[in-house]
Amino acid sequence: MPLPASSAGGGHQGSRTPIVYIGGAARSGSTLLERILACVPGYWPVGELVFVWERGVRRNDRCGCGERFHDCPFWDQVGKTAFGGWDQVDAGEAVALRAAVDRHRHLDRLAGLRPQGPLEPAITAYSALTERLYAAVREVSGASVIVDSSKHVGYALLLRDIGGIDLRLIHLVRRSHGVAYSWTKRVVKPGVGDGTEYMSVHPASWAIGLWTADNLLFDLIARRMPGAARIRYEDLIDDPAGVVARIVSVLELPHTDLSLDFLADGAAALPQSHALSGNPMRFKRGQIVLRADDEWRSAMSGPRKAAISAATWPLLLRYGYPLSTRREPGR
Repeated sequence: MPLPASSAGGGHQGSRTPIVYIGGAARSGSTLLERILACVPGYWPVGELVFVWERGVRRNDRCGCGERFHDCPFWDQVGKTAFGGWDQVDAGEAVALRAAVDRHRHLDRLAGLRPQGPLEPAITAYSALTERLYAAVREVSGASVIVDSSKHVGYALLLRDIGGIDLRLIHLVRRSHGVAYSWTKRVVKPGVGDGTEYMSVHPASWAIGLWTADNLLFDLIARRMPGAARIRYEDLIDDPAGVVARIVSVLELPHTDLSLDFLADGAAALPQSHALSGNPMRFKRGQIVLRADDEWRSAMSGPRKAAISAATWPLLLRYGYPLSTRREPGR
């Protein structure tokens, strides 16, 4: 059984943990944004922490540092600080709590649009576990800001209402064509199992449905967040320093050094991270060239690109994308 909230440990009890939450459609570049933003001194990336119970505690996937979850000194200490050890929590029940709470059909209850009703006990228990987890990450890392790229709408609403968390939202948008094409590619997941498994593959029709739904939902919940900013993936590639500075300013994030000297000559110097789950680039470190992933422009047929434009044009225009799929000037 999950431990009761009253037994939580950690020296940050009573203070709110600042979290920058990256939301949006999957395959939009959230891992890259997280890695770049977390280079700001005092900022700490956790990856997709929504999956810590399934993919970390139970499946023992690799951390961004390369070690298996249970062999990683950082996550081992987080478990001890939060719960007295990961073995002190019933991981199966924690997974079940997330499955019960983090569902699209419960978004109205999580958003406060109607009473929680029979979902209240699960929300309360899952919130208690989650609050302790982030407080322990903050204590062990010594971070002033935690950066989370979980992307789930329901999880964002849950975090918003946890008393010990000060949530700020980044709604990350990428052009629908790029997202749809990314879902059709076979990409190895090096942190899972023996490293030969692949990330999920779906047809473009499925991908644009998900892209539309997720972006509309984050458009809506951004109005219910204490701080929110919308960022385009393409702008991050073109002007990473400008995007980071804008995020810190718009979200009123604490900082001691915004020199951003880790960004230079179209590249980013990325340190080792302890991010969980997400894109395989979480394992990369050192100088990373920032280049737009726009293979879709040459790989997708004209009719396929036209169909995606026709299906997503209202949001393309809303987010400032031209309907033409010709390469934009300067890119």
